[in-house]
Amino acid sequence: FSLQMTSVRQALSMRLSLFFVSFVKLLLVAASQSSSPVPCAPLVDYIEPNSRGNLDIFLGGGAIPDDVPAFFDIPSLQISAISPQVKLCIENLTIPTSVGGSDCAKAPTGGNCWLVIGTLPATDTDPKKYSCACAGAEFASGSVNNDVSLSNRCGPSYQDTWGTSCPEVNNGRTIYYDDNNYSNYSTVQLNICPESSDNCDVCRGGQHPQLKVGLQWINTAEQCFNEPPFTSAGSMMRIARLTTVVAAGVYLLVLARIL
Repeated sequence: FSLQMTSVRQALSMRLSLFFVSFVKLLLVAASQSSSPVPCAPLVDYIEPNSRGNLDIFLGGGAIPDDVPAFFDIPSLQISAISPQVKLCIENLTIPTSVGGSDCAKAPTGGNCWLVIGTLPATDTDPKKYSCACAGAEFASGSVNNDVSLSNRCGPSYQDTWGTSCPEVNNGRTIYYDDNNYSNYSTVQLNICPESSDNCDVCRGGQHPQLKVGLQWINTAEQCFNEPPFTSAGSMMRIARLTTVVAAGVYLLVLARIL
């Protein structure tokens, strides 16, 4: 009889344990679905030291060159199972009047300026782990409500390849239905685990890997499809200096042979 009672108690204890685990899971799901809107944290806090000068130009508005990318290093982040979304933003970003000499004003045939938003894996982790890192922009106002998640593209697909989107500046820039009223400010967001990321394992709680983010104003849509999609005056100058040195070396070699 005592053995039977022990077995009954063990079975009852196991059922209670399973019920408790299921109950906790239901609470977590309910909490995540009813969580309050996520406010923006400043993306500029993660600027790479070498990009600080470019960031000032990128944020400054007016007539800016088309070769000033700004890069950000996003560290590995602990994602909560209860409230997984992380939102990093640049709000009230001034829309430039021109990029590389191309006018960004509203044009009948479409815009002449785009914003490159790129994400790149910073480690050798499987790129699938970045699939819930989404980025987007909105050009109709300087900020959006906390319950709004901007997403033009989610995650890079390959380890050494940028995942990019290039929203057109004039897309959605009209503030009112009157075509003569345009926004001069925009919002950029990096969203890790937005509302549509239920299929991502890390969004159920875990460590999101380190990520690199790049931003640049451009004046040709084709640049968005380049790899990498960013152009830099500094890198072009280094290439020019290297070419000059090589050319000078060849010239001296030819001159020595002649003499």
